[in-house]
Amino acid sequence: MYKILIADDEGIELDALTFILEKSFPGQCAIETAKTGYDAVELAERFRPDIAVMDIRMPGINGMEAIQAIQATSPGILFIVLTAYDKFEYAKEAIRLSVFEFLTKPVNRLVFADVLRRAMGKVDSERKARNTALKTRERMENMLPVLENSFVYLLLMQSDDPAAYARLFDLLGIDSKYATVMVLELTRMVDGDMLDLNIKTSEGYSAIRGLIKESFPCVVGPAMATRIIVIRPAEEPENEYYERLLLIEQGRALAHRVEDRCGVECKLGIGPSVPLNRLCESYTQAVKALKHCKGIVSHFNDLPIASDYETGYPAEREKHLEEMVLRGDAQTAIADAEVFFQWMVERYPEHDMAIRLKVLEFVMRAEYNAFHEGGGLKYHFLDRDDYLPTVLATETFEELKVWFLRKIAESARNVSTKADEKANRVVAKARLFIDRNFNRDLTLEEVSREVHVSPYYFSKLFKEQTGDNFINYLTQKRVDTAKQLLADGRLNIKAICNEIGYNDPNYFSRLFKRFEGVTPTEYREQLLQTAGH
Repeated sequence: MYKILIADDEGIELDALTFILEKSFPGQCAIETAKTGYDAVELAERFRPDIAVMDIRMPGINGMEAIQAIQATSPGILFIVLTAYDKFEYAKEAIRLSVFEFLTKPVNRLVFADVLRRAMGKVDSERKARNTALKTRERMENMLPVLENSFVYLLLMQSDDPAAYARLFDLLGIDSKYATVMVLELTRMVDGDMLDLNIKTSEGYSAIRGLIKESFPCVVGPAMATRIIVIRPAEEPENEYYERLLLIEQGRALAHRVEDRCGVECKLGIGPSVPLNRLCESYTQAVKALKHCKGIVSHFNDLPIASDYETGYPAEREKHLEEMVLRGDAQTAIADAEVFFQWMVERYPEHDMAIRLKVLEFVMRAEYNAFHEGGGLKYHFLDRDDYLPTVLATETFEELKVWFLRKIAESARNVSTKADEKANRVVAKARLFIDRNFNRDLTLEEVSREVHVSPYYFSKLFKEQTGDNFINYLTQKRVDTAKQLLADGRLNIKAICNEIGYNDPNYFSRLFKRFEGVTPTEYREQLLQTAGH
């Protein structure tokens, strides 16, 4: 049903246009009429038409003025303008008001019906778009808790993948490269015991989540026992001290609102604002702040246990260097080490012993991390027997830097080599298993279980090592075997299909053609023709 308003000061014209509409679109239109501009404005506010047919010249305010007034309260209406005068006089104003169509009186019945039909089509399109948008919004609102929970689970799994966090932020409509992690803990009910508190946390989660959302723009995780993890997107800190004070005050207000509205006392631990690849660090520090919280809110940077660096110390570079060693990225680790070494010699050129000690600390920590977290390395007690004499014996900073960069590179390459060796062993074992079992129903899950890694990791590893995915590799193996059997000539197509692990000859034929460009039958005929020549 389309709601149509017709405004014209001539009764005959109103009757004629109404007749055309009812005749052309029987049972499809609810029609209201007005004879003045004022009446049209008032009627539009009450009637809320989809389409308004407006005469330009009417008593009081004219059609254009009426359109402007109606658009102020009902911007979605389509307007069709009628005039008995040269339409170019009003064309500019009509364009400014986004009028759908401009018709000159007397209006031809077929033209008028066609214009209305097009206007109804546009109304239908806009309705469909609105419905789609509403459904999308409803789905997103239903998905929000799931996406937010995924964000928190990534955090709890100690993921340091900033791209994964950024993707979830993007899905949640958040544009931030920094964030602060907070942990809200319900400590006791105003009236009740711990069992009641756990039940209250579960029952009152929706209300508490709503209060948190009102207090911060944030991602809220699920209730886990009596704790709720909150991730607050942030900009790169400009004034850490004042931003910390603001967060603490907002946290205090939240705690009081939770107590007043839900009857539960709580406390809040706040971690520092960090880049997305360090969210796990902020979470750990938020938990420490919560543990040492003596009041309602505690920020990690306020704790006596909080560490800090001297002004200008390249802490981010230091941390990035450690990460690159653990990733086995020797080239980037060397670049980071060189920048850090340059900072030391420019900042403290007279303190060569402090620089030597820092170099030694870096190398020892890199090797320790590579051994404990990189995996696959073997420890020998005497491997570093010459480190201290070597560092002390260097006569210039350049000699010291060469040794430093070499050792950092060795640690990174050790990690990379062991990772590659493991990947090669896994993929080699997987390929052997596939080659022996390709002629039966074989799944990615079964192969990954055979090599003792998760399906997701195996799929990624297999693609990196072979340049192909599991399904393509398995299919190619089957097709190559089929080609050998076709050349042999002793088995028919159906038997070959069964021999290589397929039950449906038609499916096998389509698959074979996708890989070889011809069907199995055509392939065998080509072989026979070649042999005949």
